[in-house]
Amino acid sequence: MRNRASTGSRCSRRTLLQIGWSGLLGVGSADLLRAESTPERMSARATGLIMIWLGGGPATIDMWDPKPDVAREVRGEFDTIETALPGVRFSQHLARTAEIINRGVLMRSLHHNIPDHTPGAQYVMTGNKPSAALTYPSIGSLAAKLLPTSAGMPPYFTIGEAANTGAGFLGAAYDPFRFSAAKAMRTKDQPANDLNGVVLPASMSPAQLDERRRMQELFNARFVERHRETDLVPTFSRFQLDSHDILASNRIGSAFDLTGESEATLALYGQGEVGRSMLVARRLIEAGARFVTVGTSGWDTHVDNFSTLRRLLPPLDKALAALVTDLDQRGLSDKTLLLCGGEFGRTPVVNNTAGRDHWSRVMTWFASGGGLKRGYVHGSSDARGNDPADAPCSPDDLAATALQLLGFPADSRVTTTAGRPVKLFESGRAIGAIMA
Repeated sequence: MRNRASTGSRCSRRTLLQIGWSGLLGVGSADLLRAESTPERMSARATGLIMIWLGGGPATIDMWDPKPDVAREVRGEFDTIETALPGVRFSQHLARTAEIINRGVLMRSLHHNIPDHTPGAQYVMTGNKPSAALTYPSIGSLAAKLLPTSAGMPPYFTIGEAANTGAGFLGAAYDPFRFSAAKAMRTKDQPANDLNGVVLPASMSPAQLDERRRMQELFNARFVERHRETDLVPTFSRFQLDSHDILASNRIGSAFDLTGESEATLALYGQGEVGRSMLVARRLIEAGARFVTVGTSGWDTHVDNFSTLRRLLPPLDKALAALVTDLDQRGLSDKTLLLCGGEFGRTPVVNNTAGRDHWSRVMTWFASGGGLKRGYVHGSSDARGNDPADAPCSPDDLAATALQLLGFPADSRVTTTAGRPVKLFESGRAIGAIMA
């Protein structure tokens, strides 16, 4: 089954802001922006989060949790290498990440019981098991809702293909800005980028933008007078203000413009889409974004697992190691939480098409920064990679850990667009052992 990004039938956040700027009315109910109670923020270790999403379910047994001492049908085709942590080995195709693993946490005992792409991704990306009664928000949308924002910079972005990044019961106001990695970046080889609606058009000056806003304010005054008793006013006004701030600041455009980056930095991340996307994620966090998801796909390796990983792992290895190093060197790692993984792992036993099938009973995620320990391995899988051997943890626990590091305990509550209070996570509890 092909893993797809879930965008739903609603207008995207980017589209709503474009509509807000153009002055069109009737795009949605003010339920999207209903005044909601926000839980008080506790002491926070992190102010932002970057998630690297490996869509399709990566074969972590061939990456971060190899089994070199078992039969070939389990250990697979790859050799293993030493890492910066004594006794911890990685796949031969993750040599750069092996060098920086002492700066982060390896969680080798994550598990759940949903070995299917769509509900499995919903579980991992929201920290709540899928429910027929509620469409839970992604943890990115929770961050967009709960964390303070800076003028002219939306809190939440998705670059590339990632599943279940939407706002669910929080409403479209907390959806991410979604961008195609290939089209959005500006480089020396690609002088123009596709950021229509979120950067000021070349034909309009800042002075003209201010004049347009003044004209809209006159129009709005008349509109408010006519529709004072309706719920359109707060919706319309909020999206107009957001769109003006975004256009005027050009902070999104600047973050996606890589022409000012040094050749050394570009080389560190690599020339491919994965590396450039992670570099933009760092730039967005620097510019004031709170949560950035970098989506990659192709990890659903039922067939030709090893040849596929020989193609996918080197650019991921280079870019992930670069991101960890770059965040450290820029003094951003203490406040920026980094997570990398997918919706599940793959079967320990290689199938008859040289592939591995869905396996949610145990998987590995990598994490660093944002208040986590450095050089720590949490839990383990058993000898053949079937199940956790110790310290089992779940997607709810991982999500609860992320939100607690951002300042919000798992039992904090947010309200749906209908006014119903709901806990952030029904079952998740922060994993204290991985926190510094």
